[in-house]
Amino acid sequence: MLNVKKEITGQSTVVEFLGTIEESVNFEQLVGETTGDIVFKCRGITRINSVGVKTWIRYFQSLKNEGKKFKFTDCPQPIVEQLNMISNFACGGEVESILLPYYCQKCQKEMVARCLTSDLKKNDLEIPQVKCEKNPCDAKFDDDAEEYFYFLKD
Repeated sequence: MLNVKKEITGQSTVVEFLGTIEESVNFEQLVGETTGDIVFKCRGITRINSVGVKTWIRYFQSLKNEGKKFKFTDCPQPIVEQLNMISNFACGGEVESILLPYYCQKCQKEMVARCLTSDLKKNDLEIPQVKCEKNPCDAKFDDDAEEYFYFLKD
C-alpha cells in the first residue's frame, strides 16, 4: 500500500511516497492535481513489484507526454534496482539523488547515505566514504558498485 503526502507551494509540487508500489496503486488518484515542476521524494518506498513497475511507467510517461517537468529525490534501493533494469524507468524525469546502502561490520549496523547523482558523475562514480554514526569507524558500501551505479553511466 502506498501513501502520499503532497504540498503545493507557489509554482511547484512536492510529492512524498511512503510504502509499497503494487497492483492497487493508482498514482493519478493518489497524487491528484499538480502545479509547476514536481519533486517526487522516494525515500519512503520500501518495495515495488512488477505490476507496480508498469503502473509507475504508465503514470510518469503520461506526465512526460503532458510536458510536465519532474525529478526524483532520495531514491532507495528498490527504485535504483528498477532504474538499472529498465532503461526508461525515470520516464524523462531527472534522478537528482539516490540512497546508498552501507553496513558497519564493527557496529553491526545498516545505514543509508544520500548522494547527489551529479556528485557521483563528477567523481567518476566513486563511492563516498561514510562514517558510522556512533563510533569512529568506516561503514562499507553494501552492494556491487558496478551494478548499483549502472544507470548513471553514459
